[in-house]
Amino acid sequence: MNCGAGNVRSLCSCGDNMSSTSDFLRSRGVSGDIISLMEEQRIDSDVISLMDDESLANYIPCYGDRIALFNFCKTKQPPLKRKNGLLEKKKMKLRNESAKGDTASKTKIQQIKRQKTTRNVAIGWIHNDGKIAKQVREKQGGGTRKVKMSTEAGLKDILEEGKKLFFPGGISPKGSELDFEFEVWDFKQNCLTDDTCQSIGNMYEAAKLTLLRFYIATRRKDEQDDASTTTGEVLALSHNGSENNSAEIEEVTVESSEVYVSLDISVDSEITFGPTYDAEEDTEVTLIYDGPAMPLSPPDPPDAMTITVHYSDTLNDMITAFSDDAILNKSLNVKRILPDNREEAGVGSGVLRDVLSCFWQEFYERCTLGTIVTVPFIRHDFPEEKWKAVGRILVKGYQDCCYFPNKLAFPFLEQVLFNCVYSDPKAHFLQFVSSQERDVLMEAMKDFSEVDLDDLVEVLDSYGCRRRITAETFPTILLEIAHKELVQKPMFVIDCWREVTLQHISISPEALNKLCSDLQPTSKKVCQLLRFATDLTPKQKEVASHLKKFIRELDEVKLQKFLRFCTGSDLVVTDTILVEFQEMTEFTRRPVGHTCGKVLHIAESYENFPDFRSEFNAVLESNVWMMDIV
Repeated sequence: MNCGAGNVRSLCSCGDNMSSTSDFLRSRGVSGDIISLMEEQRIDSDVISLMDDESLANYIPCYGDRIALFNFCKTKQPPLKRKNGLLEKKKMKLRNESAKGDTASKTKIQQIKRQKTTRNVAIGWIHNDGKIAKQVREKQGGGTRKVKMSTEAGLKDILEEGKKLFFPGGISPKGSELDFEFEVWDFKQNCLTDDTCQSIGNMYEAAKLTLLRFYIATRRKDEQDDASTTTGEVLALSHNGSENNSAEIEEVTVESSEVYVSLDISVDSEITFGPTYDAEEDTEVTLIYDGPAMPLSPPDPPDAMTITVHYSDTLNDMITAFSDDAILNKSLNVKRILPDNREEAGVGSGVLRDVLSCFWQEFYERCTLGTIVTVPFIRHDFPEEKWKAVGRILVKGYQDCCYFPNKLAFPFLEQVLFNCVYSDPKAHFLQFVSSQERDVLMEAMKDFSEVDLDDLVEVLDSYGCRRRITAETFPTILLEIAHKELVQKPMFVIDCWREVTLQHISISPEALNKLCSDLQPTSKKVCQLLRFATDLTPKQKEVASHLKKFIRELDEVKLQKFLRFCTGSDLVVTDTILVEFQEMTEFTRRPVGHTCGKVLHIAESYENFPDFRSEFNAVLESNVWMMDIV
């Protein structure tokens, strides 16, 4: 009834406006046909107040009648409505102007794009000597050249332009153009063909890059004749400090965008962690090491076993390697294959710790459920053999590196190691669920009468609750659900792991609790690991203070990254981190971590804490660190 009454009042109001407007027009002597047309189209005083003079002229041709009608409609409107009408009219005008402006702007941009017939591209030179493909440096006749090319240019045009740049007159520092086979690679170093190479304009549209990069890839037709050809992409390691010659130099290839090792290269046989930078520029620096010869790695013992792990598939490669039970009785060496299919140079305990850290991080992401703590979940593609292999990885990490996956829920680990749960499943279940579910459950535990029952039922129902929830039954229900999620569901995994751990891990529940607590990094623990020389200069003391302050500001995730950068492990598996200061130029100034010896090299030339924090954060956030020194 209220709705109907409101509609009647609205219609009556509209009729009054129409009638008074018609009467006013008749008093002005306006034709009855015009008045009838306006009444048919319901053009009353409210509508007229929103019209401009041009629109109203379609109905009332006389200018004086229109001015009089506008003034009459203004007097008929209350002040607030009149103000809103003016605002609405102004908005309509602005929208029309804006639409016209946008259309003109878009048209202008499209015209400019149509007129752009050339684009800048960067062209580099990669040469394959039969062993490895390396980018040729500028001093060797290569480098990266920027040229303008037609947007319609294709594969043949790029190749011809590359030959002009690097083989002027058909000759390069490496020989005649006729001696080489040529390919064109894109910025991802994929070989382009007539089928895959579009025009430069189309590739810009597809890649959305500000500068498109291509490489001219060459391979000598007779590779054996070119086996000893040197390139500009080397680190020259002088074995006696004298003049370099072919008998005294060992070449270590690096990509031009990965020059990050300090000029003062450590001479120990450790692994060095350093960040890789995705710089587009082609650097001209060749690093010369004039110190004593680096010692060779000792020969593998008779019971040693070497496994190969790909950086991009650590989980599956480790599971495959640990499918053999005999690996637990072997001394383990790890070789890692980088994303570009090159073998990582580093070897030793630092690589093993880093691979274990990488494996368990990937395992948490792909094979477990939970938030703060996790438990494995059953996967159809993980049969018994795979779960036993994961159990062997747990045992080997604990035996060789004291590495233990402490993010796994305690009741789960206790069931694996002791076939019994000693801790409180409810407390660990609260760390297993999401933060929103945790808040609801904790509120119910604190005061059941205050909790929103709908929220509580929804949470418990998501974990398969089948009992009526009351203040008396809730504690028992929560305990039962916690035990089901943390112990009963992963029981198949528990049985597989227990079969492996039973003979190799002997530890008490109290020792397990202490082990997991000691492994968990905190800012205080990490600061206590730092060891400095006793005779620091005032400048070195200042930088040491910057380092401690930086560690205290790190959150849990970055703290684990810092530990992994210095020791190879994201858990506290060492007693010390030795901090050494080095003189570095602005170009080479960045932290360098030696993971085998747990040594951190930092520059002593920082003027303030923000500079130190910025450079160290850049290293930790790069996510990909390469072990580059053996």
